[in-house]
Amino acid sequence: MNHSLRHAFALAATLIGAAALLACGRPFTPATPPGFVDLEDRYGDDEYRATTAEGLVIGIRAFDNDPKGDLAFWSRVIEKRLREGGGYALLGKTDVKARNGLPGVQLRFGHDEGKEAHLYYLTVFVNDDRVFLHEAGGAKALVERHQQQIDWAIRNFLPE
Repeated sequence: MNHSLRHAFALAATLIGAAALLACGRPFTPATPPGFVDLEDRYGDDEYRATTAEGLVIGIRAFDNDPKGDLAFWSRVIEKRLREGGGYALLGKTDVKARNGLPGVQLRFGHDEGKEAHLYYLTVFVNDDRVFLHEAGGAKALVERHQQQIDWAIRNFLPE
C-alpha cells in the first residue's frame, strides 16, 4: 500500500482514537469479495484487511461510540478531518446499507500523489455501541476496476 493510503487509513483510525477505545475482538463479520485475499494472520482480532494481487486494500475497524453520536455526526467529523487534516478532496457521498439493514454513508475522496490519482472510500456505519469504518483505497484505475467488489463487500458487511 502506498504512503498516502497508509496515511489515510491511519488518519481515519485515529480520528476517534482520543475519545474512543478500540473494541475488544471483532464486533463485525467482514465479507471478503472475490479476487481479494483476507490478511487475517497479519492483523489483530480487532481489525480486518484484505487485498488484491495489484494492491487494492479493504479495511474495517470498529470503535466505541463515545462520545455518543449518530451517523450524521460521525460522518461529518470524518469528512472534515480528512478534508482539512489530510488534504483529501471529497468527490461524493452515497447512502448505503449493511447486510443487516444498518444505514451508512460512503464518503468518496480523491488524492493525487505526484501525477497519479488515487481514490479512498470510507464508509461509516454507526449503531448505539460502535462506529464502524469500512475503507477501500488505491490508484484510481484500480479502485474503479474493482468497484463491484468494493460495493459487494459493503453490502455484505455485518456489524454486530
